[in-house]
Amino acid sequence: MPSKYQPHERFSESDRDKIAGRLRDAFADGRLDQPEFNTRLDRLYSSSTYGELEPLVRDLPPVRTHSTPAVARQVTPAPAPGTFPERKKETHPVLAAAGGFGSIVLLNVLIWFVIGVANGGNWPNFWPVWLLIPWGVITLGALGKRD
Repeated sequence: MPSKYQPHERFSESDRDKIAGRLRDAFADGRLDQPEFNTRLDRLYSSSTYGELEPLVRDLPPVRTHSTPAVARQVTPAPAPGTFPERKKETHPVLAAAGGFGSIVLLNVLIWFVIGVANGGNWPNFWPVWLLIPWGVITLGALGKRD
């Protein structure tokens, strides 16, 4: 029911639904017994003005409203549709290239070195060069890019 109403004004169906909800809540809480609930509900559906609604809920506690939990109030909202959050970019493109494929190249150079040491200084051909060449091309290509 609106706070500022005239007793002779007619109410809407949504107002009737709100009052019926309050009556159902009071019945569910045990504030009204079955005969009292039925009587008030019958009076609700036979009334048409705000003045007739007020006595139906006068002795019931005020309406409980929903409050948002504190945890939900502290959450940052999702970005608007079509916008994307900023991603952290690598500080330097060479470091970005060295992170993924560069670690594989480094591992192969280390294996080549261990094989050479294990053969008593008899170093085999430097086969990791076949990995160094594409890695170098990718890294040098990344140097020219600016975001």
